[in-house]
Amino acid sequence: MYKIFLVLTLTFLSCKAQEKKSSKNELQTVSCLIVEKPFVNKAGKVTKHKDLYLRCSIQDYFIKVCESFLSRKELQNYLDKGVSAQIEFRTGEWDHCNEPGQVQSRVGDYVIIKSLE
Repeated sequence: MYKIFLVLTLTFLSCKAQEKKSSKNELQTVSCLIVEKPFVNKAGKVTKHKDLYLRCSIQDYFIKVCESFLSRKELQNYLDKGVSAQIEFRTGEWDHCNEPGQVQSRVGDYVIIKSLE
C-alpha cells in the first residue's frame, strides 16, 4: 500500500517538473523513480543488458550514465525507489560515450543526473 501511495505522490509531483522541460541544458530538480528496462537491439531482440531510466509521471527518460555524476552501481542502489534528482535534459546520441567499438544508433532526448537528494 505504501508503494502505491509513493508512486502516486511522485507522479503528481513530477507533473510539475514536466512543465519546466522547455529549455534543454538547464539544471532542474525533479521527483521521480529510477527504473531498469531491457535493452532491445536494432533487430528488435531483447538482450540481457538493461538500461536505466528516470520515470517521471508517464514519461521514462533514458539516463546517460557515462555523462552523469553518479556511476551505474550508485544509481542501481535507488532502483524502484522515489528520488529527488538534479538533472539536465539533453538531446543527442544515447550510446556514444567516447568508448571504442560498435555502438547502437539510438538518438533522442535523455537526462544526465547531477545529484540525488
